[in-house]
Amino acid sequence: MLLGRGAAYANAVTELTQLAERLQAAMAAQGTPVLRIQPALVDRSQPSLPQALDLCAQAQTIVILPVMAPDETSLRRWLHKLVMRWRAAQPATAPFPRLIFAPPLLGAPDLAQVLARTVEAALGDVCAQDVPAVVGDDPWEHDPAAWSAVPEHQHHVLWCVGPRCTAKGATQLYPELARTVQANKDLKKKVMLLQTSCQYPCNHGPLMIVYPGGHWYGPMTASTIAPVLTQQVLHGQVNEALLVHGPTMVDADNA
Repeated sequence: MLLGRGAAYANAVTELTQLAERLQAAMAAQGTPVLRIQPALVDRSQPSLPQALDLCAQAQTIVILPVMAPDETSLRRWLHKLVMRWRAAQPATAPFPRLIFAPPLLGAPDLAQVLARTVEAALGDVCAQDVPAVVGDDPWEHDPAAWSAVPEHQHHVLWCVGPRCTAKGATQLYPELARTVQANKDLKKKVMLLQTSCQYPCNHGPLMIVYPGGHWYGPMTASTIAPVLTQQVLHGQVNEALLVHGPTMVDADNA
């Protein structure tokens, strides 16, 4: 299992999937008996680590290879706990796969040699283009004027896709949040959605935070997203049952 960090864009998933395919081919070429190379994302995207483990649950051995750079010791330690929680949730009658965490990418003994060969290949490629040639006629001196304009919105809705909220299903729920806003013209006019990294408190995740006002809600589910958001943004009411932090009323100036 190739375990990487997610990103706000789809390239993280695409590139990790392509790397998994190349690794699968390389291991097949050297005769290593690997049945599957499964991508997994720590945060911001999916499949999350628990989802990927579910996909590989029938394997005899699962080797989890962290390909994040730089590596975070505290995060890796928490991922060990997450794997143990996944294991504890499996049916008692099911055979448990052997679970191995490989050393992180930056600890690979041959990584420096691989990077050196990459540099040598770039220097020796007579067809390689330098940056001016790659940019070409693109007007690199200026960015689009629209990037200086503040979008029309009255509320920021922050959706946590940090590692712990991701493990609790936040990345799977985000499309439901986006659909909720897109489907309601009043919400669409008033709300800007933002994905964030970890905001704490993780035990209440998946977390949704609405500003101005600073109302923290969780744990969010597919059935609570629309009611909580419309209740606050359109009707100026707080859902106290899911309120983790913040005032129990909406300031009239922030409604």
